[in-house]
Amino acid sequence: MHLSEICIKRPVLAIVLSLVLVVIGIMGYTYLDTRFFPKFEQNSIIITTHYPGASSQLVELSITTPLEQAISGIQGINTIQSQSYQSVSSITITLTSKMDVDKIANQIRDKVELARSQLPNNLDAPQVQVGWDDMDLMDVGVVDPKQNVNMLRDYLERYVINQIQQIPGIANVYVVGANPYAMRIGVDPQKMAARGLSVDAVETAIKNSNIELPAGEIKGDMINYPMTAETKLSSAAEFNNIIIKNSDGNLIRVKDIGHAVLGEDTGDQSIVKINGQPGVFLSIYNTADANPIDAARDVNHLLNQIAKQLPFSMKIVHSFDSSTYMRESVHEVYVSIIMSILCVITVIFLCLGQWRTVLIPIATIPVCLIATFGLMYFLGFSINVITLLALVLSIGLVVDDAIVMLENIYRHIEQGAKPFVAAITGSKEITFAVIAMTITLAAVYAPIGLMQNQASSIFQSFAFTLASAVLLSGFVALTLSPMMCARLLKHKDTPSPSKQSHGYTYWLERGYERLTQAYQKLLTAILKKRLIVLLCAVGIAVGGYFLLKHTPMAFVPSEDMGLIVAQVNSPTGASIATFTTKLQQVSDIFLKNSDVTSIIAVADTNPKSFNGIFATLKPYNQRKFTAEQASVSVNQQIKQIPGLDAASFPPSFGSSMQAQITFSLMSSGTYTDLYHTAQNLLDTLKTYPGFTNLQSNIKFDSQQYNLTVNRELAGQLQVSINDIDNTLAALLGGSQISTFDMDGKNYNVTIQAQDQDLHNLNSLNQFYVNNAQNKLIPLTNLVHSEPTLSQVVLPHFNRLRSTEISAQLAPGYGLGTVVPYLQQVLPHILDSHTKYAFTGMADNMLNSNSSMGLIFLLALVFIYLVLAAQFESFLDPFIILLAVPLSIVGAILSLKIIGGTLNIYTDIGLVTLIGLVSKHGILITQFANKLQEQGLSIQEALIKAATTRLRPIIMTTAAMIFGALPLLLSSGASSASREQIGIVIIGGLFFGTFFSLVVVPVTYSYANQLKQRIKRRTP
Repeated sequence: MHLSEICIKRPVLAIVLSLVLVVIGIMGYTYLDTRFFPKFEQNSIIITTHYPGASSQLVELSITTPLEQAISGIQGINTIQSQSYQSVSSITITLTSKMDVDKIANQIRDKVELARSQLPNNLDAPQVQVGWDDMDLMDVGVVDPKQNVNMLRDYLERYVINQIQQIPGIANVYVVGANPYAMRIGVDPQKMAARGLSVDAVETAIKNSNIELPAGEIKGDMINYPMTAETKLSSAAEFNNIIIKNSDGNLIRVKDIGHAVLGEDTGDQSIVKINGQPGVFLSIYNTADANPIDAARDVNHLLNQIAKQLPFSMKIVHSFDSSTYMRESVHEVYVSIIMSILCVITVIFLCLGQWRTVLIPIATIPVCLIATFGLMYFLGFSINVITLLALVLSIGLVVDDAIVMLENIYRHIEQGAKPFVAAITGSKEITFAVIAMTITLAAVYAPIGLMQNQASSIFQSFAFTLASAVLLSGFVALTLSPMMCARLLKHKDTPSPSKQSHGYTYWLERGYERLTQAYQKLLTAILKKRLIVLLCAVGIAVGGYFLLKHTPMAFVPSEDMGLIVAQVNSPTGASIATFTTKLQQVSDIFLKNSDVTSIIAVADTNPKSFNGIFATLKPYNQRKFTAEQASVSVNQQIKQIPGLDAASFPPSFGSSMQAQITFSLMSSGTYTDLYHTAQNLLDTLKTYPGFTNLQSNIKFDSQQYNLTVNRELAGQLQVSINDIDNTLAALLGGSQISTFDMDGKNYNVTIQAQDQDLHNLNSLNQFYVNNAQNKLIPLTNLVHSEPTLSQVVLPHFNRLRSTEISAQLAPGYGLGTVVPYLQQVLPHILDSHTKYAFTGMADNMLNSNSSMGLIFLLALVFIYLVLAAQFESFLDPFIILLAVPLSIVGAILSLKIIGGTLNIYTDIGLVTLIGLVSKHGILITQFANKLQEQGLSIQEALIKAATTRLRPIIMTTAAMIFGALPLLLSSGASSASREQIGIVIIGGLFFGTFFSLVVVPVTYSYANQLKQRIKRRTP
């Protein structure tokens, strides 16, 4: 007694088995986490080292290079990228997948500590921290017309930023628009010289006057009284009164040689305008392992609580929140699930015509969908757009097995059997086909478990979720469905003449009969022209190969996130006023667009910072244009303004907020050589219409002065080179010498030459340095200045000197178009000493597509082996799978028609097609084999099997196509992704079903002739 017969005879058991699955699913759903994408930790580690006053060349040679060498031997590192700026070294280490980031971070800390002996003595300790995502989680602006921006930043640091950083999943809060407070001591070099004071003497006096040490305690008979010496300074007046020197009773104070004021901590300037108002801009980043939706929800909850406690005039402006796009994307997929269920129910009713009959396959939908959540929980998955897409597609699949079971039982009832007997006979007859189809579809995804990159992580969530639903549907089709058939289907009596020609069911049956007869005639004719059919199939497959080669690629489709970023370019070293003027010109363009809700303009003289505009758009259903259309309009208006070098683009999910394509050039040569190579490359690429706003971060446009020390004269005058360096660094670059407390918060104390001495090279004539006899020597006697053009940032890629090339993509061009172009031209343009490597989304795209080829090949191999084991034949699987490549051609052709790309979503659809289309071949081949065993000839068995299975093939295909139709017709967030996977499934199934009904019978006839010949030759 097989499983189906047991369930037919014991209906309560069949119902209980399904209810157990439902209960497990409900419990699993309550514990599942909701995310946007499956969890994949592309972990990175950042090493930041500050060396105040050091040039970028000194930072590169003395900090960046030694640290890179120290960590290069650690296992698990994928890439090492670094940037050496003036005073700062930043090294970003990207790890390979599945690595323990905390373990490697500790190894890096150990290596950095060992390398400290090779680093300069007077630098801050390198900071090693786990990195964060490239794209902002959210951007928030804060404005207050009654406070200056420095006071506003101070308030945020005291009461807001620290609370945001404490939220689980938040990695960093980047602040722009104002600098922290600092006690800035500006000294007059001439007054210092007149009083015989050196920079070292002034620094030492200030440090000694601004300390706070424990003073012990007084021990009483009953109580001890702690003593505190109030020697710490806290106001500008107190710092101005610090005594630097006592010259024969004449006290020299700070105010005699300069002045102390409460000012900003750094010389870099930044201005942020939020909808035209000066303010402070907060960019919030989440950790790589965090759930962005949860992290953003917690941040928004905190900000809503803080907003109630803010000063009356202070306002929080929510600019960009990536979690809004994520939540809407998940919501839209839930809508697609509901629409898919309705479509499948409708098409099943149209195919079956009776509600009693329709209930049988429909019952599998809630059971399988809910139970799948339970398996998702045990597999460690989450609810995200990928797993939900799998559920959308599974709706059409889970009814397939039930439809096949129903149709086969119904066929026996039509032949006169009673429902109970027909259920037992029909279920036993079709059990092998149901198991074969279920295992086959699940086997398609087995190779994905062997992959270990980001693409495979996405694939695994989709594949194993869909496979779980399919396996559950097979179980339900063998338990619940035959039991329902035995109870709900009625014995088919011969209808009375008055009812024969009336009703939808009658016309539906007549339609199936005519379709079957027409197909039987077509199949008979095709089998007489088998060679022509095979040649046509080969021709279609060859044409599909060339079609595939000309289909553009991408990592993910370009999506509308409701954000436009405009990058504004100015020469290195440009003033803040220059940036502000250009940003205002671009802001005026955005203000003309009625779809824009907020504009944040950021100008920063720090070379590491991004200068541009972030324009947030209205929700999808409230605006006239897409983000891409709005961006094109903005760029057209930018071109009409003379001298304005700017470009806007709509960032897509996962991409950089600064450029749409990036790649690095690497060389062991000099930066000058790299500069010339990059310029030649840019000149060539500017002729290609697919790029706009081409940039290289090696420009050599920074005007600076090289100071050369006359070492021989310095030695004769007994002046230390170290004293010369410290004096220049303090007076010109500024030096942090202490801290002070203001209202319970510590701030830096810095010393620097007064502002008027920082605007002219002639100020060096007023700088002095002490020699060994404590005599002041003019610095101009010891140093020689020479103007030169220099590079602000010195980047490395995998320990080689490099330059990053970045660009925006012109309308109509995608990564799948420009990356192959670059792969073709770069080897011819670059010399043999220069290499290149794609980064960002281009690198993700290439990795995912290289993985896709292997996954597709392994999927075919696995499904072939599974079918061979099931059919005990090496020829039958070949027959079944022959329609698969033809269905892929149909899918790619459909994708090409709508202008889609080969991306992670369409790749998922193409792999899924292998299992979907092979199900048709299984139905025909299995039944034809059985009929041959019963004594029919090859052609008789083939025609009867194909015509008998025509109805379930059409019904299952219709259910699957209509189940995927809501994806094709979707709108809102992530609609492009759903649309493209939908067209792949629909187009591939439509063509695949046609070829299965035509090519599989032809191949079966040839294969069986081959079998007969082999048998005759076998002794």
